[in-house]
Amino acid sequence: MTRTNSIYRAVVEEQTEFIRRFRPDGKLTFVNSALCRFYGKEPEELLASNFKDLLDSEERDSIVHLVYSISPENPEIVTEPRYRGIDGRMHFVQYVTKGIFDEHGRVVEYQSVGRDVTAQREAEATLAEARIAMAQASKVTTLAVIGGGIAHEINQPLNAIRILTASAQLLAERSEFAESELPRMLGDIASQVDRIDSIVNHLREHLRQSQNTTSESCDLGNAVHSALSLINAQINARGIALDVNISSNLPFVTGTAIRFEELVTNLVANAMQALDGADCDQKIIQIDVTSREAGLVELTVSDNGVGFDEGLAEKMFEPFFSTKSSGTSMGLGLSIVRIIVQAAGGSITASNRPEGGALIKVTLPSAGWSGA
Repeated sequence: MTRTNSIYRAVVEEQTEFIRRFRPDGKLTFVNSALCRFYGKEPEELLASNFKDLLDSEERDSIVHLVYSISPENPEIVTEPRYRGIDGRMHFVQYVTKGIFDEHGRVVEYQSVGRDVTAQREAEATLAEARIAMAQASKVTTLAVIGGGIAHEINQPLNAIRILTASAQLLAERSEFAESELPRMLGDIASQVDRIDSIVNHLREHLRQSQNTTSESCDLGNAVHSALSLINAQINARGIALDVNISSNLPFVTGTAIRFEELVTNLVANAMQALDGADCDQKIIQIDVTSREAGLVELTVSDNGVGFDEGLAEKMFEPFFSTKSSGTSMGLGLSIVRIIVQAAGGSITASNRPEGGALIKVTLPSAGWSGA
């Protein structure tokens, strides 16, 4: 008898795996020491309970259903229930549960052997995060390469347009059109060429992951007005109403005006595209710029469209990600916005409005604010 008890303890009591048995009604009939230690309970306490009592309420029904699906044709199942320990930490336990059948094929008892797989699941989660980070870095690198190539290709026709415009200006000033609108229009074209050139150069610098922080300050409210003056014709052509609210006496933010104009332009363009398929009496884009506590300036751009899948709230800022039909978007607009925001030391989030539509919120530290 002593030898039998010794073998029993070696096989059951002194191993690290959790062992339990329970009846078809769920009442536990046997638990080993490892299982008791893991759940922080005495054997008597566990043996007076049901195996269901150890399950998280959110997954209890699905696991119980799986356990009771055991049959002679399907004699074994694997489950991985969660369990919040007395330390408040969430643990994951992997159980292999088998049915013990009588001569008629009916379950008379269940036996489970389990182990704590929390460390393994946490390692897998860390690895998955690392893979996502690597994929993101790869996308950004690709974006930098493509961006550099695009910038190089754009610069050539830009220089040609600049030269042709300058020549046309000289001809217009020396002709009968000198007093007409033509010289002014050509001047506007030249200024927009310079603007494109400046945007491309700024984009190329940021895509190279330059960490040099500019000390230039910008009035975000003025940047909003300037950006809207460039795309107002597109907004009106789409029949979209603008609701712009800019607080007075806003503190300046750190960065160049042209970069923040680009930010606003991309956010408004994204809202316009979201409204293209919206079915509403009046399409509206609302822009608010306000001063917040702790030296922060907040910019929000919202629309009254259909919103977006909440699961895409982070993914939408990744390079080349787009929910639009193939060929209509490169998926760079919001990723460029995030690059601009991060370069200014700010943050950006996306959410759906309770009343419908999407809202993008940009929070920026004011120029000179240390966060102390």
